[in-house]
Amino acid sequence: MATQPTVEELARRVADGLRGEFRSRLREELLRQPAEWLADELLARLPDESFVPRPRPSREPRPAESDEDRSGRLDRIRSWQLDHAALDERVSRLTSWTRDRLEAEGLLLTPPPKGGPLITPAHRSPAGEGLLREAKDLLYALLFGEPADGVVLDRVERELLTLTLPRDKAHTVAFMLRAATEIGAVGTWRDPAGRAHDERAPNLLFQIEYGEVAGELVGRGITACLRLVNDLEVNEQVLYGRTENVEESTLA
Repeated sequence: MATQPTVEELARRVADGLRGEFRSRLREELLRQPAEWLADELLARLPDESFVPRPRPSREPRPAESDEDRSGRLDRIRSWQLDHAALDERVSRLTSWTRDRLEAEGLLLTPPPKGGPLITPAHRSPAGEGLLREAKDLLYALLFGEPADGVVLDRVERELLTLTLPRDKAHTVAFMLRAATEIGAVGTWRDPAGRAHDERAPNLLFQIEYGEVAGELVGRGITACLRLVNDLEVNEQVLYGRTENVEESTLA
């Protein structure tokens, strides 16, 4: 004996039967409407954020420094015998370089405007190449250098460097990434001149712990190196970086 259907089941049968007719009649009505009105109606129903490109998570492996490059870097650092006095002299000298001076003295050769693409070797003189290499070497020494590497500094506290880079430029500091915590991020900065917005751009945020000396000379050196790396290669309007005491941070 057949089971009597419920009211709900009967309602679903009727709805299913009408669905095809409803879609067909609605399509006919929509086709009769002006195209301009229909476009406006569709756009009005889209949320604002649907117009903002969403960065895709990167599935590419983290860029890595080759063993040969790392060996050469360590050899150069060892030759410095980097103690406090040697570091103070080097930081003072690197700090004196500005973007304007780099261009005026021919270390940068008609580079692209800040906020544009990477500065390639074609836009650097041999002296510019050497200064960029020195800045990266010193940055490595300050973040990772040990007495065995010729870096003899009395590190008295732990600091945290937070650095944000566009994802497609992160390979320029591949040597930093071996001990970094990587976090996906999107840019929020807008260029007042309207030339190079960073809003919603796919970025990577890196956090690296390092040892600081009394007087924060290491932090000043890191700042000088990052500024030069940006002016000579990365070429961002603003390179976001900050340091903080690990004990005072939320990561402690």
